[in-house]
Amino acid sequence: MLTDRSAPVERRSERVARMLSERITHHELTPGSKLPSESALAGHFGVSRGVVREAIAMLKAEGLVETLQGSGAYVRSARPASARPLDQLTRASVRSLLDLITVRGVIRGEMAAVAALNRTAAQLERIDEALDRLGRAEMDGRSGVGEDREFHALVAEATGNLYWSQLTETLAGSITIAMAVTRENEALRRDFAQQVALEHRELRDAIAQGNPERARAAAAQHMSAAAERIRSADREFWNKGGARVLELHGGT
Repeated sequence: MLTDRSAPVERRSERVARMLSERITHHELTPGSKLPSESALAGHFGVSRGVVREAIAMLKAEGLVETLQGSGAYVRSARPASARPLDQLTRASVRSLLDLITVRGVIRGEMAAVAALNRTAAQLERIDEALDRLGRAEMDGRSGVGEDREFHALVAEATGNLYWSQLTETLAGSITIAMAVTRENEALRRDFAQQVALEHRELRDAIAQGNPERARAAAAQHMSAAAERIRSADREFWNKGGARVLELHGGT
């Protein structure tokens, strides 16, 4: 039998989200009911808990479920006729954004570890100055994208290895878009902004301490938390703020 190779392949998370969405739409899962735990859903669908988390994030973006810290995910309602799902371009851009964050986590983890070993006092001073500029940008209500990029570029420079900086520059366009979206989302919540500031400070302190393992862990945690913040964004953000930033920068 011939298959259409041009048709997009449905990811596991999309399949799980679609099946749960159908159950909500058909009232098999009623408004107010709690979804099974991540581990239970993972076992039921034969996927990892990470796939389940991404699927639930999709449902939250569609406005079908809400998550309560420490409690779980609950069905909000079947999709109203007036509500529209995220368009395919935005969905693809969100997936691309999360994929890029994964890659950045690996790169930045190793880069931070090397910087912790090789940075000079002058380089640490420049990192501190960049962090101060980022803080002032946030206080002034600016996006801070340029300051954020500068901070991480200086960490790359502190490795003493030119190729780390070149690698960062190669991904600069995509990373700028990713930062624009993540910072747009983080600016909506004070706790997000505070969390990001703490993550940057932890990374800086690990480099200052000369502790490569701590620096690697701090960079990895920063990227992991960024992904979680993106997954937590709701449908309104993606149909308004998030989608606008993606469109402005030409997608990821």
